Amino acid sequence: MLKPKGVLKPLVFFSLLGILLIAGCGSSETKSTESEDSSNSDSDSLSGLVEVGVLPAEGTSGFDFLVNIGDEITKEHPEAEFEYTFANSKARPFMEQRWRSGDAPDIDYFVFNGQVPKTHEFIDNLLDLTPYLEEEFPGTGEKWIDTFLPSVEPIMSHEDGIYGVITDTHVISLFYNKEIFDELNLTPPETWDEFMEVGNTLIENDIDPVAITGMYEPYMGFWIDYLFQREVGYEKALEAAHSGGYKDDPGFLRAAKKLEEMRDAGFFLKGFEGTDFTAAQIEFFQGNAAMISMGTWLSSEMKDSIPEGFQLGATSFPSIPDGEGQQNGLLSHNNIMSVNKDTENLDLVLEYMRNFTSAEVQAQRTEEFSLISAVKDVPSPEDIHGLDDIMADSGDLNVRYFGLEYEPDKFDDYYKEVSKFFFGDYSAEEFIDALDETMSKYSS
Repeated sequence: MLKPKGVLKPLVFFSLLGILLIAGCGSSETKSTESEDSSNSDSDSLSGLVEVGVLPAEGTSGFDFLVNIGDEITKEHPEAEFEYTFANSKARPFMEQRWRSGDAPDIDYFVFNGQVPKTHEFIDNLLDLTPYLEEEFPGTGEKWIDTFLPSVEPIMSHEDGIYGVITDTHVISLFYNKEIFDELNLTPPETWDEFMEVGNTLIENDIDPVAITGMYEPYMGFWIDYLFQREVGYEKALEAAHSGGYKDDPGFLRAAKKLEEMRDAGFFLKGFEGTDFTAAQIEFFQGNAAMISMGTWLSSEMKDSIPEGFQLGATSFPSIPDGEGQQNGLLSHNNIMSVNKDTENLDLVLEYMRNFTSAEVQAQRTEEFSLISAVKDVPSPEDIHGLDDIMADSGDLNVRYFGLEYEPDKFDDYYKEVSKFFFGDYSAEEFIDALDETMSKYSS
């Protein structure tokens, strides 16, 4: 492993998610794409200091991987220097203050997402990457923008501008224990009715159908969020999550009724109410529950806890054939790298970003950390059976949590009501009433 040349600013060393996403060991020596002259840079004379906001914490293999991208550049350009600032989770309020005060890093995450209106307040601070993405990507013969999957362009864009590039994608999938399914001659469910049949069969064989956590409400929320999306469509569910209206469309109640039936039939992991998400995931990998709805970071997050020989399968969240929403739409989380328009070393910033998003480096990162790439022709992680099919058949990639995680008050209010429903405090009708009352207070 190369010795990192960059330094991490001592901001905050907490991370609720970023550390987990890149957990696990592996070679972090990245491969660099060959540099070529572009219309706005002399690649033979790159120099200066670039501050890069990063999601993994110092001391992790994910952090080392990102540092080594910079190290490969400094081998060719000794006058170039990279500095790495932790920019995840608890550090975000501080980073947003830096953006508002004009002291932002050259590159940062979470400051823009085309699907999240709350982030659009920073657009005036961001570089429109459109002209650079229209240039030919070194060594490919095609434009940089054309190296990305077409489905992710709306996530990187707002109106006529492109304000970030996606460095990795996670989709919320229904994972299953393939060995259990094979032993019971079960087929991964494609529809909600099939899911209920599978769950009842598992209960008959003394296996809890679904591993969930009761101590982290948003992970429970994956289930109702998907059901809302399937029944009424993502856009309508998104609008309701930000301003209420759950009683205006009967599809919301139909979705809640499905979750109520699942809950009352005993589908949840026994003792889930007091189980945190790591423990719930361990229960799944130990064979005590047959399915879990989780992001595709699951295999890398739990790498050290997965028993040898475990067969991990994945399928899309079940469809509702008569639902009004897009039935192959996916809830997703996309990590988007944006650029400070006032950067003094744009050529060096672009060099780092082009190296990071090259197919070669993306393929290496996928192999080491089981991350899904937004770059074309980069294969999905091999350790998840069925993931290629999910991605090949997917519809829209819709932002998880309806973007509520960017607005903490809404986020807490929404998922507190969800947790009460899971814990049995509400019937389906009471849940819809309570959720509508809670979120309607945010209507303008």
